[in-house]
Amino acid sequence: MGVVQFRSITIDNGKQETVDFGSRVINASVAVQGFDISFSKDHHLREMKIKAGLGGISGSQVTATATATMRDDSNHHGSGSVNVLIIAETDA
Repeated sequence: MGVVQFRSITIDNGKQETVDFGSRVINASVAVQGFDISFSKDHHLREMKIKAGLGGISGSQVTATATATMRDDSNHHGSGSVNVLIIAETDA
């Protein structure tokens, strides 16, 4: 029977981070816990994309990815970071 472990990390837009759980990972999932995103000046928001993804599992490590972007009607772009929760089932 596996053990469920949780890790919370912050990932910048378009990046990935790898977390070591200390024992073999059987299965894993990720969830968005929160995000931080802003324009440097006053803009009307048209579109915002916030995503967290599972990049892969390798032994005791889980890689997560994140996207945090937005744009306005004038096509100005902004980006930020995503707080990601990694949920992993491990051997021990």
